[in-house]
Amino acid sequence: MRLGRNFTNLLYFDYLSDDDKRKFEAGGLNVADMDATVQMIAKGDIVRQVLAAKAYSIDHIEFDGAVPNPYLTFTQEDKQRAKNIAHENGITLSLHLPYSYVGASLCAPDEVDRQAASDLQKRYIEFASDLGCKCCVLHPGIAPFHHANGKYLEQVRNSLIKSLLELATFAADRGIELHLENNTVFERVFVELSEICEVLEEVRGNGAAVYFCFDIGHWLTRADVGMRIPSQPERILEGMPDGMFKELHLNDYVPGKRIFHPPLHEGIGLLRHENLKRYAELVSKKGVELIVVETAAGTKEQVMQRDKILREETEYLRSIFG
Repeated sequence: MRLGRNFTNLLYFDYLSDDDKRKFEAGGLNVADMDATVQMIAKGDIVRQVLAAKAYSIDHIEFDGAVPNPYLTFTQEDKQRAKNIAHENGITLSLHLPYSYVGASLCAPDEVDRQAASDLQKRYIEFASDLGCKCCVLHPGIAPFHHANGKYLEQVRNSLIKSLLELATFAADRGIELHLENNTVFERVFVELSEICEVLEEVRGNGAAVYFCFDIGHWLTRADVGMRIPSQPERILEGMPDGMFKELHLNDYVPGKRIFHPPLHEGIGLLRHENLKRYAELVSKKGVELIVVETAAGTKEQVMQRDKILREETEYLRSIFG
């Protein structure tokens, strides 16, 4: 089982200008300001991400395709250079496909919207293939609150299945394994494991090999709408059918404060050491090949301690996963 990262914003500070660094340190810029200022250039610096993965003893990088990103502007030379540096350093790659704005319409009941989202995702899948990525991770899309009940749900589900069948074939023809990720509770649809599994069973029954990228941190957001989270939430995996998983996303969540992706080794969310030990045992039994960690900096203090977080969290997870 390989250990990977989506670096999210943990490398962003170094891309700020000297003036903006001083502003950030003085409180004149917040984390969101930093992200918005440099994410295009930081996401595009694949060489830096590969070298960081090597330095922090990470096996794999999942590139963050959340918009905005520069990936569709890459030239063939850019893509070949990125592919070569990853290969030379023994780093495998995947791409997290866009999941907001146009990309969030994969489950839209209106065919024009759905097709626009699918066509956009195909362009990113082609980019991933050119980079030599192993897989792409896809969110199922979102629905407005007035479509999150009744017969609308059936329409939304049918549209997602249509998109998955289309994209899975497109991806497979380019050597990409497609993974479907569960939403947070705030997206209202495709939150529960049963929802994702039912969709995947139908898609697989039609010959499309789509896998489940279970994001336990997303599932933990159920706590903020009054849904019970067991003391051992990782055991939700026990009832999952075999052959469903290859890549999983690993991140934590702090209910009430709505803190996403806090450092796992700090234990401030719902996943403590014993939970992660059981999680590691369960995913190993399920045949998981890759764990992608998605820790992000949410405060100025975390940004300023980014190197310490990356080193200590990786060492902590290595001690658990081996």
